[in-house]
Amino acid sequence: MDFSSFFASLGAMLPGIIGALLLLILALILAWGLKRLTIKGLDKVGFSRRTQSWGMAKTEEEGQQYTETVGSIVYFATLLFFLPGILNGLNVGGVMDPIVNMFNKFFSYIPNILTAIVIIVVGAYFCKFVKKLVRNLLLGLNIDKWYAKLTGSTTGADVNEGQIAEVLATVVYVLIFIPILTVALETLGIQSISEPIVAVLNQILSAIPNIITAAVLLIIGGVVAKLLGDLIENLLATTGVDKYSRYLNFRSEVSDVKISNITAAVVKGVLMLFFLVEAISVLNLEVLNTIGAAIIAYIPLVLSAIIILAVALIGGNILANFISKATGNKLFGEIIRYAIIVLGAFMILEQLHIAQTIVNAGFIIILGAAGLAAALAFGLGGRDFAARQLNKADKAIEEEIDKAEDNNNHTI
Repeated sequence: MDFSSFFASLGAMLPGIIGALLLLILALILAWGLKRLTIKGLDKVGFSRRTQSWGMAKTEEEGQQYTETVGSIVYFATLLFFLPGILNGLNVGGVMDPIVNMFNKFFSYIPNILTAIVIIVVGAYFCKFVKKLVRNLLLGLNIDKWYAKLTGSTTGADVNEGQIAEVLATVVYVLIFIPILTVALETLGIQSISEPIVAVLNQILSAIPNIITAAVLLIIGGVVAKLLGDLIENLLATTGVDKYSRYLNFRSEVSDVKISNITAAVVKGVLMLFFLVEAISVLNLEVLNTIGAAIIAYIPLVLSAIIILAVALIGGNILANFISKATGNKLFGEIIRYAIIVLGAFMILEQLHIAQTIVNAGFIIILGAAGLAAALAFGLGGRDFAARQLNKADKAIEEEIDKAEDNNNHTI
């Protein structure tokens, strides 16, 4: 054995081994120090309690485990950072080439990541400031009271104080934050991640003008529907048409439902439907446009059905009351009332194009059954009456025959 060559190679490797040991000791000390520093820093900011509020931990002990885990991650990440240098000192650095390349790529992205974080943090603070400014402005304009007046609701019962202002301010926050988030993602330079997300955000941004237009249309529609509905309700109330509202009830003479209220509600509903369909068409969504066109086409049928229902209820009640008073028979009046209502129900179903064949067949069957029942009732109930009338007719015929024979005898 050539000891001289062995010691020569060992002497050549010794500086690298010593340097690697020193670097390992430095790495262990630094990793331990950073771990302790991280744990103390997280304890200072109450990280264990925050994990409870975030739902990650149920008790503070479990939260402390998360703190220890973060410290351990920092510890091993520090050792991993020094590991390539240690292995290079031992002349086995080739083993760590993949990890070194990974670290190089990671560190090359750090400036982009920091820039994106700064953009998001600054943008979030800016959006929060604008949100607070908009909310205070809307509260100063009493937007909640205006909303309550337009919708006819009470702020205390239907809308919490400041709720409308908070919602609108949040919408403004989101609208401002979306382009900021887009810029932050583009700053990362990770195309496989940023490009799909940025594409979605750009689509949202491009749709925002249409969404705002649709929202404005709905607001205008709500205002117009309320004003016109209230106007029609007041006009109908002044004409005294509400006195016929009692005929909309089956039994009671006083009705809680008023014709003016129903008419105003129908007008409001139709107007809001028109504005809703128009708002949907602004969004350029083909499926919703098709549904909106179908709704508009169906509105005349619904209005016709409502008119038929009102006429059936009012006409049936008026006619039933008249017949009951004229004949003194309430049962006959009730039969007329429900017959007209049933007839109106069949007409409504036919008007709405709901199972037309079944409705027509059912109506014919009911009419046939009613006619048959009437015929049977008249036949069975009037049997004695018919027998008496036939006997009278037979007696009258016999008397006439007898008179004729007597006249002939006198003549002879």
